[in-house]
This record gives sequence, C-alpha cells and structure tokens, in this order.
Amino acid sequence: MTALERVRAASVYIGAIVGAGFATGKEIILFFGDGGYLAPLVTGAAMGLCSSLFLCVGKLGAQLKNEGKLGGRAISIAKIVFYGIIEICMLLTMTTMTGGMQNIFGWTQTGRLTGFLIALLCVAFSSAGAKAVGRINLALVPVLFLLLALLFFKSSKCVEPLPFDTLKSANYLSMNMLLGGCLTVKDGERAKGKDIAAIGIVCAVVLSAMTFFVYVAASDYPRSDMPIYSLCRACGLGALGAVTTGIAILTTLAGAAKSLGDGIYALVPSKTAVTSALLLLTLASYGWDFTEAVNLFYPFIAAVASGVFALAFAALAVYALSRRIKKFSYARKKE
Repeated sequence: MTALERVRAASVYIGAIVGAGFATGKEIILFFGDGGYLAPLVTGAAMGLCSSLFLCVGKLGAQLKNEGKLGGRAISIAKIVFYGIIEICMLLTMTTMTGGMQNIFGWTQTGRLTGFLIALLCVAFSSAGAKAVGRINLALVPVLFLLLALLFFKSSKCVEPLPFDTLKSANYLSMNMLLGGCLTVKDGERAKGKDIAAIGIVCAVVLSAMTFFVYVAASDYPRSDMPIYSLCRACGLGALGAVTTGIAILTTLAGAAKSLGDGIYALVPSKTAVTSALLLLTLASYGWDFTEAVNLFYPFIAAVASGVFALAFAALAVYALSRRIKKFSYARKKE
C-alpha cells in the first residue's frame, strides 16, 4: 500500500466511527459524562487500534479463501445469515443518517428537502465504491478534526482526568466498531504488516484526539440535547456546529451506503442496479425523525456490533494460532 492508500484507509475507518451522535457530543456525554477525560482519550485510541484488528481479520480471511478453507454448506449458510444481519444494520445506519441530515437544516419543508438532497447526492456518489468513499472521507475527516480542535480551544476546559469507568469504555468501544470494521476488513486483503501497523497508529492518534476534543467541548453543556451545538451558539458560531455535525453525518452515510451497496452487488452484480437500489432506499427515508430513529435502531445495531467485535477477536486469535502452528511445523521439518 502507498502512503496515500494508508491515509485513505484510515480516513474511511475514522469517518465511519464519528457519526452524528459523536459530533453533537450527546453520545460522548452519555457514556463518559460522569467520568474524567482519560476515559474518552484512552477509548478513542483503542477504537483506532482496532482498525489493525479488522485489517488482520481481512488478511486472515483472504488467506483462508486462497487455501480453500472457507467452503462447505454450513459455512456458506452461516456467512449468508451473518452478512444479511450486517447489511440490515447498514441500511438502518444509512437511513438514520439521512434523517439526521434533514434535521440539520431545520423543520421547514425547504430545509428538510435541502438536507435530504445533500444526503441523496452523498449516497449516489458513494455507490461508485471504495475509492469514492475514500475521497469523501479523505476530504472531510481532516476538516472535522480541525473544527473539533477549534471547539476544544473555545471551551472552558474545566474537566478532570478521573474517574475512569472501564465498563462504559468497553461498551462504547464495541458500539462503534461495526461500520468501521466492515469497511476496513477488505483493505486487509492487500495490507502488509507495516501497513496494518501504520493505519492502526494513525487511527489511534486521530480518534483519541477527536474523542478528547468532543468530550471537553461537550462538558460545558452536558444537559443539552446537542452539547457541541450549544457551545457553538454560546460563542456566536451556531453555523459551525451545524457544519461539524453535517460532516460527521456525511462520512458515516458514505460508509454505510458503500457497505450496503457491496451487499446488493453480491446479489445483483450491476453498478446501475446498486445505485438505483440505494437511491430508492434513501428516498424511503425522507421525513424520518433522527432522534426517534436513533432510539429505535441503535440498540439493535449496538448488539450486533458487540457480536462482530467478539468474532473479530476470535478470528485474530485463530490467525495468531495458525501462524504459530505453521512456524512450529516448519521448524520441526527442518530438524
């Protein structure tokens, strides 16, 4: 992988993690609001390092496929069920983010239509595949990072390092892994060890800083429905809050649309059909209420994400064990 490909892979993963709940600060306050800043700082780094985990899983999957060890009727059925559930989560994520984009522009018919059309264009562009999503996130993630850094410096910074709730950190980590993992795992097929390490380090540093920035900024208005927007409005920067949330929604929307499109393409291998299906599904979400969608869908998505995260750890353990067995067998043969 080239340096640009590594940065693009990292941007796709980061963009998938930082959704609307993250950018508004509500999600961060919900999990870390009664603790100190060390928890979001460490959890952000852990989320970033998990990109390496999913890259390793992708590498393992490619090896097993080449060795013909992913065949069999039972495994095929299990894969269909597993990926079917994930695609449902991607659909729910895509439509929820579409609702969030509409909410940003207000409750008027013109405002909602504007937000919806922007979401529709993002979905249409994302249907082109991984390169398109990479370009979207490569452009938007650095802007989002700078905006969050600005909000951090605008905040009062009246936060303490402790306490640290390990369970809440683990729950937050698991909840955010699904989309990022789904998008990153395919890059593992062509990633080498140094690529995996470099991407993991970049993701860890950036996500750790971004989570920390949001936590500190949101802590000024912890009881607000949108703490970051409340801080922006207090500083006379209301539009900045909308832009920050909008960018986070678009990066997540692009990733969900791409992942869902991959699932549709496996059934109907036609780019035109994939784009048409994605646009029709997006049209069906016109007028959705973002808050209600989050409350309705996110518990299910979080539960699936926890299962996927557990499977990723298991797959990595299998990968490490198989490598050790091969090395041991090779050493015995040489003797």
